[in-house]
Amino acid sequence: MTKYLKIIALCGVLGLVFASCSHPSIIGTWVEPAAEDGMTGEIGFTLLEDGGIIPINMGYVELKNWEKSGDVILFKGSYTGTNPHDFVDTMRLVKVDETQLVLEQAGYTVTYQRK
Repeated sequence: MTKYLKIIALCGVLGLVFASCSHPSIIGTWVEPAAEDGMTGEIGFTLLEDGGIIPINMGYVELKNWEKSGDVILFKGSYTGTNPHDFVDTMRLVKVDETQLVLEQAGYTVTYQRK
Protein backbone atom coordinates (compact mmCIF):
# COMPACT_ATOMS: atom_id res chain seq x y z
CA MET A 1 0.00 0.00 0.00
CA THR A 2 2.81 2.43 0.87
CA LYS A 3 4.38 1.79 -2.53
CA TYR A 4 1.17 2.87 -4.28
CA LEU A 5 0.89 6.03 -2.17
CA LYS A 6 4.43 7.01 -3.11
CA ILE A 7 3.65 6.50 -6.81
CA ILE A 8 0.46 8.56 -6.53
CA ALA A 9 2.32 11.33 -4.66
CA LEU A 10 5.11 11.35 -7.28
CA CYS A 11 2.58 11.59 -10.12
CA GLY A 12 0.89 14.51 -8.35
CA VAL A 13 4.18 16.37 -7.90
CA LEU A 14 5.17 15.77 -11.53
CA GLY A 15 1.77 17.04 -12.65
CA LEU A 16 2.27 20.25 -10.69
CA VAL A 17 5.77 20.71 -12.11
CA PHE A 18 4.58 20.27 -15.70
CA ALA A 19 1.59 22.56 -15.15
CA SER A 20 3.81 25.32 -13.74
CA CYS A 21 6.19 25.06 -16.72
CA SER A 22 3.52 25.64 -19.34
CA HIS A 23 3.44 29.11 -20.88
CA PRO A 24 0.30 30.87 -22.08
CA SER A 25 -0.05 30.77 -25.83
CA ILE A 26 0.48 33.90 -27.90
CA ILE A 27 -2.04 32.56 -30.42
CA GLY A 28 -5.10 34.80 -30.47
CA THR A 29 -6.22 38.40 -30.89
CA TRP A 30 -4.15 41.17 -29.29
CA VAL A 31 -5.03 44.88 -29.33
CA GLU A 32 -3.64 48.09 -27.93
CA PRO A 33 -6.16 49.94 -25.77
CA ALA A 34 -8.17 52.45 -27.79
CA ALA A 35 -7.18 56.10 -27.60
CA GLU A 36 -9.06 58.07 -24.96
CA ASP A 37 -10.79 60.20 -27.61
CA GLY A 38 -12.15 56.98 -29.15
CA MET A 39 -11.30 58.16 -32.67
CA THR A 40 -8.58 55.68 -33.52
CA GLY A 41 -10.25 52.51 -32.23
CA GLU A 42 -8.35 49.35 -31.50
CA ILE A 43 -5.08 48.58 -33.24
CA GLY A 44 -3.53 45.14 -33.16
CA PHE A 45 -3.49 41.73 -34.79
CA THR A 46 -4.64 38.14 -34.60
CA LEU A 47 -1.86 35.55 -34.51
CA LEU A 48 -2.92 32.30 -36.18
CA GLU A 49 -1.52 28.85 -35.35
CA ASP A 50 -0.30 28.32 -38.93
CA GLY A 51 1.94 31.43 -38.78
CA GLY A 52 -0.58 33.66 -40.49
CA ILE A 53 -1.51 37.02 -39.07
CA ILE A 54 -4.55 39.23 -39.48
CA PRO A 55 -3.92 42.97 -38.90
CA ILE A 56 -6.54 45.06 -37.11
CA ASN A 57 -6.80 48.75 -38.14
CA MET A 58 -3.11 49.01 -39.05
CA GLY A 59 -3.53 51.46 -41.92
CA TYR A 60 -0.83 51.10 -44.55
CA VAL A 61 0.78 48.12 -42.82
CA GLU A 62 -0.19 44.70 -44.17
CA LEU A 63 1.05 41.99 -41.84
CA LYS A 64 1.43 38.65 -43.62
CA ASN A 65 2.98 36.13 -41.23
CA TRP A 66 4.88 35.68 -38.00
CA GLU A 67 7.27 33.22 -36.40
CA LYS A 68 8.62 32.75 -32.89
CA SER A 69 12.01 31.45 -31.80
CA GLY A 70 12.71 31.57 -28.08
CA ASP A 71 11.80 35.07 -26.92
CA VAL A 72 12.08 36.59 -30.42
CA ILE A 73 9.07 37.14 -32.66
CA LEU A 74 9.41 38.10 -36.33
CA PHE A 75 6.56 39.97 -38.00
CA LYS A 76 6.72 39.96 -41.81
CA GLY A 77 4.64 42.21 -43.98
CA SER A 78 4.43 45.06 -46.44
CA TYR A 79 4.07 48.80 -46.15
CA THR A 80 1.62 49.99 -48.81
CA GLY A 81 1.80 53.76 -48.30
CA THR A 82 4.27 56.07 -50.00
CA ASN A 83 7.42 54.13 -50.90
CA PRO A 84 5.83 50.64 -50.66
CA HIS A 85 8.19 47.92 -49.44
CA ASP A 86 8.35 44.60 -47.59
CA PHE A 87 9.67 44.50 -44.04
CA VAL A 88 10.55 42.18 -41.16
CA ASP A 89 10.16 43.49 -37.62
CA THR A 90 12.13 41.68 -34.92
CA MET A 91 10.47 42.00 -31.51
CA ARG A 92 11.51 40.62 -28.13
CA LEU A 93 8.79 38.88 -26.14
CA VAL A 94 8.95 40.51 -22.71
CA LYS A 95 5.79 39.01 -21.21
CA VAL A 96 2.80 36.91 -22.16
CA ASP A 97 0.01 35.77 -19.88
CA GLU A 98 -3.70 35.18 -20.18
CA THR A 99 -4.45 38.91 -20.58
CA GLN A 100 -1.29 40.73 -21.76
CA LEU A 101 1.36 40.51 -24.46
CA VAL A 102 4.33 42.84 -24.02
CA LEU A 103 6.79 43.29 -26.91
CA GLU A 104 9.98 45.36 -27.06
CA GLN A 105 12.10 46.66 -29.91
CA ALA A 106 15.08 49.00 -29.55
CA GLY A 107 13.96 50.27 -26.14
CA TYR A 108 10.34 50.84 -27.19
CA THR A 109 7.79 48.67 -25.37
CA VAL A 110 4.19 48.08 -26.43
CA THR A 111 1.54 46.30 -24.36
CA TYR A 112 -1.36 44.49 -26.00
CA GLN A 113 -4.48 43.17 -24.31
CA ARG A 114 -5.98 39.80 -25.22
CA LYS A 115 -9.37 40.20 -26.82
